[in-house]
Amino acid sequence: MATRMSTTRNPSSLAKIDLKPGIYAGSAISALLLLLPYVNVVFVPAYVLGPLAGAWFELRRRSWQLNFTQGATLGFYSAFYGTIVAIAFDQIAKRFFHEHLWRFENVYRLPPLLASKGLDIDTPSGWYLLMLQIAIIAIFAGAVGAPAGILGVKLFGRSPQS
Repeated sequence: MATRMSTTRNPSSLAKIDLKPGIYAGSAISALLLLLPYVNVVFVPAYVLGPLAGAWFELRRRSWQLNFTQGATLGFYSAFYGTIVAIAFDQIAKRFFHEHLWRFENVYRLPPLLASKGLDIDTPSGWYLLMLQIAIIAIFAGAVGAPAGILGVKLFGRSPQS
């Protein structure tokens, strides 16, 4: 009795596609835009342009087309990771320059700063507030970043005729 091979793609094989370079590129653009002085007031350019850049980068390095699910994944992670990196860099950079941690006599302050990720949160309510902020960032990354990733796949993807 011969076994029959399915001609449809296995959904788990789609999940194995490595989107990390596109996510890294998109999150770097998002973080850069969020760290700019006047652009960081409005987060929408970073949440749109970062995923678009990630989708563009990912589609240019591949020989095949991404689907919309992969575009949404790329958009979400680009916006989310870019925001987290921008917040962490902003907090650590403020402390680094304020406390003159580049000087040799202040080097002993650097390891605790990096271990605590630059956050001055000592109370449970402070941690709850931080978790709420991360949840809100995830919601906005899903609401704005994922559609931007889908738009990037649609705009920069190859047309079916070519």
